[in-house]
Amino acid sequence: MASNKLFQRYIWLVDTIYSAGEITKAEIDRRWSRSAYNDNHEAVYSERAFHRHKDGILEMFGIDIICDRSRGNVYRIANMGGMKNGDVRAWLLNTFAVSNIVNLAGDMQDKILFEQIPAGNRYLSTIVSAISEKRKLQITYQRFGSPEPHTFAVGPYCLKVFRQRWYMVGKPDDHPEEEVPRIYSLDRVVEMQRTDEKYKIPKGFNAQDFFAGHYGIDRRGVPEYIVIRVAESAANYLRSLPLHESQVELETSSEYAIFAFTVSPTYDFIQALRTYGADLEVLEPLSLRIRFAHDAEQLADLYK
Repeated sequence: MASNKLFQRYIWLVDTIYSAGEITKAEIDRRWSRSAYNDNHEAVYSERAFHRHKDGILEMFGIDIICDRSRGNVYRIANMGGMKNGDVRAWLLNTFAVSNIVNLAGDMQDKILFEQIPAGNRYLSTIVSAISEKRKLQITYQRFGSPEPHTFAVGPYCLKVFRQRWYMVGKPDDHPEEEVPRIYSLDRVVEMQRTDEKYKIPKGFNAQDFFAGHYGIDRRGVPEYIVIRVAESAANYLRSLPLHESQVELETSSEYAIFAFTVSPTYDFIQALRTYGADLEVLEPLSLRIRFAHDAEQLADLYK
């Protein structure tokens, strides 16, 4: 089965069990017989395919579909209630659910509005399949400002989404001397296909550690201890959607809250702070406070 078709089946199976909470195999068969993904009009989700796909979902995404025999042989997702908001499995479940809804509800296209995401997401299933099977990718890539695209092979390590764009971390064959993998924006990929050539992800590589102490996909600089004070009216936005995994709330009052981060003060992170305007004040480090003060003076001069 083509990787895109298999990926769609994974989406459907995970979302069906996730949305039901608990479901029998007979009910899975009934829903599959009516599914828009069922191109072959199968009467049931075959036992062989069901268990093979269930194992594939566990291997690829760490989502464990188990059979609870004590409750009459119902299937459910293990530890679904214990997933954190930042857990990759929770993100996948939510993504699968939205994808399934959009694909099935053709007449709802003007009722469900999404932020525009560059076309690079069409390569996701190819990359996920390549990572799972440890196969290199051949990609044709054109960087911004480059007059011509460049074709090369790369061993993909992981995927990351940031500000509506998908990025792939991988080790390219055309730069064997580099120990640190490169980061590629998928919206700059002209063409991509999976090869049969195997590769190895270095032992000990961890995607979370690779980006730890950094904001988004910019790994330049070193992490610093940054402290900010925000008006209470803006504090809830930071509480509900932290800027960085290192974010901690140090002080709370009826008028303001103080947050701290351990992160590299890259351009993207500084821009994220600036979105809060006059509701945010940088307290530490002094160098960053001076930078914000200087930028504020320049902005004031601009509008005089």
